[in-house]
Amino acid sequence: MEQVFNRSGHNPLITAADLHFPASAVMNAGAVEHDGDVVLLLRVEGYDGMSNIHVARSRNGVTDWQVDPRPLIRRGEKQWRYEEWGCEDARVVYLPDKQAYYITYTACSPSGVAAGLARTSDFQKIERIGLILSPGNRDVVLFPAKFDGKYAVLHRPDVCGTENIWMAFSPDLLYWGEPHAVLPEGVGPAWNAVKVGSGPSPVETSVGWLLLYQGAKYYAGSLVYRVGAVILDRECPYRVSAEISDSIFSSHEAYEISGLVPNTVFPTGMLLRGDELWVYYGAEVEVMI
Repeated sequence: MEQVFNRSGHNPLITAADLHFPASAVMNAGAVEHDGDVVLLLRVEGYDGMSNIHVARSRNGVTDWQVDPRPLIRRGEKQWRYEEWGCEDARVVYLPDKQAYYITYTACSPSGVAAGLARTSDFQKIERIGLILSPGNRDVVLFPAKFDGKYAVLHRPDVCGTENIWMAFSPDLLYWGEPHAVLPEGVGPAWNAVKVGSGPSPVETSVGWLLLYQGAKYYAGSLVYRVGAVILDRECPYRVSAEISDSIFSSHEAYEISGLVPNTVFPTGMLLRGDELWVYYGAEVEVMI
């Protein structure tokens, strides 16, 4: 079942060497289409080890990326103390009822790793909404639809070392509750036995919501990340309708096997373009499809 995706011949699409400002790494980008461009929200790590979120634009979604040197979401601003140590791993969806793009991201500070939310209409300026889930939560993704009048997110709380995918609901994008366990870690020596976390925001299909997720397993003391897929029920999205037990994508190329974080494919952006599903993923220090 592995390798159901065809890698772009232009991989890696964006590396730190492609940027026109100092950076040590580029990773894990959310993806959306806006005003005729494919927009990526890059996690760019500086030489201090801390990350900001930058915008990259391309007309064809593959080449000629224009990366804004000014962060869209900058860490360390005084009024946002829960982002002191970095803003990481953005995902983005368009909410039709709000007529805006909503960005979920990881906010890092001495208080822990929590989930931040911001919105934008043009990817030039943002309005921060603030934290929506407390530490420790990562891999927070919004659905691009409402369920019984409520918004929904998937998230990955760290509960005593167990990292499963959960769901929460909100009437207003501020206050979240109604927790449901969605997808547990694998068992024994399974490819996803150490942790699982949501990848890009789910895409609606004729059979339900397609969710790509990342799973990890230890080999000789190092984590190896792979990609899995499930279908979530269209009306009750915390129920898994179908699941592929095997991983569907893993590290094969040199830029995925060795580097900053070896043996990593980490999906964070997904677009339906015509009859093709495009997946943008982090691999070592690159972002690619």
